[in-house]
Amino acid sequence: MKRMSLREAVRGATAIEFALLAPVFLMLLFGIIEIGRLIWVKQVLTETAFSAARCAALASPCKTTADVQSYAVARGLRWGLRVDGSQTTYTASTTCDGNSGSVQVTIQYAFASPLAGFLPALPTSVQAHGCFPKLS
Repeated sequence: MKRMSLREAVRGATAIEFALLAPVFLMLLFGIIEIGRLIWVKQVLTETAFSAARCAALASPCKTTADVQSYAVARGLRWGLRVDGSQTTYTASTTCDGNSGSVQVTIQYAFASPLAGFLPALPTSVQAHGCFPKLS
């Protein structure tokens, strides 16, 4: 029986390389997915807060704080995001983005990620605000 030298013994090299690189590749892949989801949540919250501020500034269906909160919850659900009405704050008259007399809505959202233990840079909450000048 012929003995193989160390240079000729390459049968398990691919499996070992895969075992070493697969966790790094998978963390990179799922990290990109989670960061993309975080950016999407931030954009949805910003659009929802701006729409709620616009609704409050026009004072058509949003006359009270409860109306603004329920509008923000409904608008978030249209995007597929469950916004908590109690985490939505409404300021009727403030200076926002350099405009005095504006309406501001701020939404706080708890961002839950299955990779939170692996990627400590992921935030646990996301905040967005929207401003609209009061027209009436």
